[in-house]
Amino acid sequence: MLRTTLCAALALASVAVQAEDGASLSVGADYSSGEYGSDTTTDIFSVPVTAKWTTGAWTFKAGLPWLRIDGDPNVLPGVGSVVNDNPRGRGRGNGGAPDAPAEGSASGIGDLRLAATYAFDTGGPLGVDLTANVKFGTADEDKGLGTGATDYGLALDLYRDFDGTTLFGGVGYTVLGDSDFIDVDSVVGANVGASRTLGPGSLGLSYEWREAASDGFDDRSELMAFYSVRTDGGSRWQVYALAGLSDGSPDIGAGFSYTIAY
Repeated sequence: MLRTTLCAALALASVAVQAEDGASLSVGADYSSGEYGSDTTTDIFSVPVTAKWTTGAWTFKAGLPWLRIDGDPNVLPGVGSVVNDNPRGRGRGNGGAPDAPAEGSASGIGDLRLAATYAFDTGGPLGVDLTANVKFGTADEDKGLGTGATDYGLALDLYRDFDGTTLFGGVGYTVLGDSDFIDVDSVVGANVGASRTLGPGSLGLSYEWREAASDGFDDRSELMAFYSVRTDGGSRWQVYALAGLSDGSPDIGAGFSYTIAY
């Protein structure tokens, strides 16, 4: 699952351009596929919608996706591999055993995510952003679309422009909430990357690592390339592709988004 979803790709592109006051609305499509260390391929398709409002040093975001997932009920969008003991989990039917069958399909609304970012005035070329975020468990846990629990997180991002080339990186800590059927741990993550201005757009490459949500599974390790181009009026198109470097990540992923500025 693209954290690696569209929200991450938009965040990577936004560090290369200082945010301007105003509102925007983004919509896109995202697809990922992988085995996540199992014998079953899990495919995840999402249509994320994200609203953003920037005023001064503050940026506020709200995102809600529609999801379609086919595969292992122990793989959850945005989380990865876990031990999912829900007997009504994706593909198991009502009252079925947690370990049968090995795969299933489901679709529906995903988790609601809210974030607030403060951009510090460092008095120099270095940009420093601090973000607090919360994920509400609005996705149906019986369908295997989420854990059904609330998560909280903090992230610190640094970025600096060097004559059209922006270097960026960050670290984050997320307290993942447990549900009645899924036990998860708090996780640490980090990312690093660069983007280069090319005419009206920018081309970039980033790497992200994040701890596994549960013991016994591999950490996430992903490489993503993206291209973002601005249109008249400040709107933006973005396309991206992802390659997983560990069993904790999807093998491949790709997507696009369109952002309308108001």
